[in-house]
Amino acid sequence: MARIIDKILARRKEIQAECLSQAALSEPSDQSRHLPNDNHNHRNHDPSPPLPPIHNYYYSFEYFPPKTEPGLDNLLTRIDRMSRRLDPLFVSITWGANGSTLSRTLALASHAQRYACVDVLLHLSCTGMTREQIAQVLDAARKSGVHNVLALRGDPPPGRQRWGPGDVSGGECDRAIDLVRLIRKLHGDYFGVGVAGHPEGHPSSETGKEGKELELRHLKEKLEVGADFIITQFFYDVDLFLGYVRRCRGAGITCPIIAGIMPIQSYSSLLKMTQFCGISVPKSVLHRLEGVRHDDEAVKKIGCEIASEMCRSVLSASNLLAKEKDGVLAYSGVDGFHFYTLNLERSTTRILAALGAVDIIFDSKSVPSNKSKRNIQNGDGTNDLNADSQHSNGSSSAATTRRERNESISEEAMSTRRVLPWKPSAMANRSKEDVRPINWSNRPKSYVMRTDEWDEFPNGRWGDSTSPAFGELSDVSHFYSFTLGSEDDRRAMLGHCPLVETDIYEVFARYVEGTVPHIPWCETPLQPESFLIQPQLAKLNRYGFLTINSQPPVDGLPSSHPVFGWGGKGGRVYQKAYFEFFLSPDKVEILSHMVTCHPNLNLYAVNNAGRDLKVGVEEGGVTALTWGVFPNREILQPTIFDPDIFLVWAEEAFSLWSSMWLNLYDFGSASYEMVENIRDTYYLVAIIDNEFTDGGKSDVEFSLLAHLLAVGNKFKM
Repeated sequence: MARIIDKILARRKEIQAECLSQAALSEPSDQSRHLPNDNHNHRNHDPSPPLPPIHNYYYSFEYFPPKTEPGLDNLLTRIDRMSRRLDPLFVSITWGANGSTLSRTLALASHAQRYACVDVLLHLSCTGMTREQIAQVLDAARKSGVHNVLALRGDPPPGRQRWGPGDVSGGECDRAIDLVRLIRKLHGDYFGVGVAGHPEGHPSSETGKEGKELELRHLKEKLEVGADFIITQFFYDVDLFLGYVRRCRGAGITCPIIAGIMPIQSYSSLLKMTQFCGISVPKSVLHRLEGVRHDDEAVKKIGCEIASEMCRSVLSASNLLAKEKDGVLAYSGVDGFHFYTLNLERSTTRILAALGAVDIIFDSKSVPSNKSKRNIQNGDGTNDLNADSQHSNGSSSAATTRRERNESISEEAMSTRRVLPWKPSAMANRSKEDVRPINWSNRPKSYVMRTDEWDEFPNGRWGDSTSPAFGELSDVSHFYSFTLGSEDDRRAMLGHCPLVETDIYEVFARYVEGTVPHIPWCETPLQPESFLIQPQLAKLNRYGFLTINSQPPVDGLPSSHPVFGWGGKGGRVYQKAYFEFFLSPDKVEILSHMVTCHPNLNLYAVNNAGRDLKVGVEEGGVTALTWGVFPNREILQPTIFDPDIFLVWAEEAFSLWSSMWLNLYDFGSASYEMVENIRDTYYLVAIIDNEFTDGGKSDVEFSLLAHLLAVGNKFKM
């Protein structure tokens, strides 16, 4: 389901069904309903179900293409991070005047749709564009998997600040309505189409009551010729916005209206943006900012408070109507927000956290154990979102370094609406995919690239990877590497001149602690569920267990759990402890002896030459590592381990030592030879603990982790 309008309507039906279910549970029994003294007042009551909870809303983010290649690389990383951690309904990519950003806009849209696993709304303006050019853009968008377009007239011609009454685009489509018609003519219902709404009136509209009425007629005409939803210009006057929504509904406009929200980044930018766009700012807003106008951080903090209050006011004023017309639920208000991020993320994340849409993980102590099941929030139920409140890593110096680099708050955010433990694809041909091997958990774009040509994707179960019908993992991703910046940037992260193996161990440990943002096998910072074992994981790496994947055991936590939950309400989730790491041959030998003494453990290992080792393993067999039990559904097992696929992954994992680390140093240098020796002698090890129940032990001391630390301690230097 890739069209935004379909996703919105599906969400509304789910909410409607939930409300009706709650209403049925609260209905009086048949006996009480027909008691003699019953005056049947219920016949005069509104038969509508109760209003949906305030948290049943959706949100989306807007980005614009940067002008430089480094800026584009950084934005791609940011879109990946925000999409994975914050789980927006969609993201929109803007369009430069006269198509000036065409190539970068399409590149961003294609990447986000295919690899960031989020549906894209492509901005498309008709200013200066021929119908043939527009058709080419639509074809390219469709080939990239994009299913949504925001149809706009576009920016005014160069030298003019705004459109005037009666102005046309200068292209072969005069206005947005002509673009909507063209999209429907060329592609039918393939694209979901959005159009712009202006709560304070479009600059080219005439002023006064007649001008507002004329603008609403034009807006309604766009919907009548094929537009599906409206995204509004940003605003700061909630009453004015709600008045606009009421006028739209009064004019017979029943489609979704998504409220545009612009987080305040500085006092000067607020004045500049609102003046340029003709947006009014209430005196109360200016008064709250006036005293800190020269302190951008204070302005941002208050701006986030203002934006979250605006969102709550809009939601509180919006009512779900309990009626259905032509199979479409009608809302009188607004249930979605579109954040104009300006390619920034901290403010948007703070606003969503204040609204309860995401949880912020602070430190390993605040992550709940299976036994305690505590919520990841402060004791008063609020989230402290100051930069200095980010999670500790067990080292004060490391924590200071994290704050000094001003890392993204969304690295520590977790959406409360995860469908699966991993981010599902937004590509239509992968819509039913719900099983993946664990090995690419921290390198998902590579897995998507390697499976891009599959005709079908695992659904319900992984299946037999040796079957002729099973898709082959392409070698294409051996040429794929996410950016770690320039060679100087990589040396700063991975080491300018490592001379001993413990220098490499320290890089892995610092990644776990958060002072190194990436390593070649991990595109993103440490996953929130691993915060639970962060200090122990760092210690394990300093012992020489170079971890690239791990998860603690989970035994029947609620599927709504803020860290481990996924799959929707009313379920229970489980997972086996799993570790994957590079390890020296002498340690592998000791580890294999340990595994033979514990029948619940399975060990798989292979080195760069292809020599493999299995301990405690029967031939064949795929192991479910994560699974969930839900009402009215079969058991889901979205994460598995397949011994054959592990060998394929190992080839890629060993190749990354060469392509992203070894080539930083001169051939024959001490650093080169040391990294080369690790690549050629170490094993890649995967170890599974099939005993996932806690057995009375705390999660921080679960048995597999304790066994690994005990082995490592024997080699402590």
